[in-house]
Amino acid sequence: MIKNICRLSVMIAVVLAGATSSRAQREGFIPVEGTNLRSKLEAAIRLGRAKQTRFWTAYSFDVRPGVAVDVEYHSNGNTTIVSGTSISVGSKIETRNLGVFVLHEPADGSTPRVEVYNLDRIREYSGYPVYWLGRATNDESLTYLKGLVESNQIVDRDKHAIVAIGLHDDPRVGGILQDFVRTSKVEKVRSAAVFWLGQTPGNTPFLIDLVRNEQESQSVRKEAAFAIGISKDPSAIAALEGLYQNITSREVKKQIIFAASINNNDEPAATRNDDAGINFLIKVAEHDSDRELRKQALFWLGQRAGKRSLEVLGNVIEKSDDDTEVQKQAVFAISQRPKDEAVPLLIKIARTHPKPAVRKQAMFWLGQTGDERALEFFKEILTK
Repeated sequence: MIKNICRLSVMIAVVLAGATSSRAQREGFIPVEGTNLRSKLEAAIRLGRAKQTRFWTAYSFDVRPGVAVDVEYHSNGNTTIVSGTSISVGSKIETRNLGVFVLHEPADGSTPRVEVYNLDRIREYSGYPVYWLGRATNDESLTYLKGLVESNQIVDRDKHAIVAIGLHDDPRVGGILQDFVRTSKVEKVRSAAVFWLGQTPGNTPFLIDLVRNEQESQSVRKEAAFAIGISKDPSAIAALEGLYQNITSREVKKQIIFAASINNNDEPAATRNDDAGINFLIKVAEHDSDRELRKQALFWLGQRAGKRSLEVLGNVIEKSDDDTEVQKQAVFAISQRPKDEAVPLLIKIARTHPKPAVRKQAMFWLGQTGDERALEFFKEILTK
């Protein structure tokens, strides 16, 4: 009960601090009047271009839940800033007060930058004036941002505009992003849209079709596999496993293995299968006929904590008839584990493995640990 009260107090403090800093920040903005976003934007552009200097136009929008952008929160007199953008379903820390900021050139009216900034953070905005357009409706904002992307002026700007679209709390976001994937001629724009589809619920079937499509570019197929892996869809691992069994591209399969290794959906514990991802990696590591794919699965197993993954790595090494290169990869994967797990197993391999190449690999990685137990082992074998 006390913990809950403390947590509530912190959250209230964050909200109050945010409201205060937001008001303070907007005192430096130049408010623009108009009947809608378009009329305000036109008025702001006239005002900005008249001053013959770069300028920003900015407005707020309806933000989807669970989003954290440049978070700043205060606790016990300290300020903590978490830079960047993240989405976490059910996150206790989220930013509800974001703005779309568009930088304008006065000479030709071009827009080289689009950014999404946390309005509860104090910024300098590169010293350029900010014309404040108020709050835009979803219709206004999404239409404006779509127009920026479709103009294909500057790739990085368009990618940031896609981020802004993905952060809107609107059921049309998925459809807009899918349209970019279907119609854009710019590969980086398509890849950015695919990434944000993975962060938008309900798009796994579309992403599966992209991964399957052998006529699609490899970069987009790989991005789609990654997007499935980072999605919160509880069926993500099953989707990745099904894709893995039915496609032929080794590079796309490698991406599927990676995507499975990082999947961590936020479904309640009662409904999720925590072992699904590791089961998939184990299956590939133990049974795939492709050496490179087995090595890839072993590498990512080495990054996963837990007794089961360590056992699989040990089992691969102990099979006397297994591929030497695969066993060497398993030794490397073991070396990436915490020292208390890795060093005893590496010493055992270096002492007893029947293959000289595998023993040599274990000794090499023991030498990289700097561990006292490794030093004692080397003293022992050198003094024999």
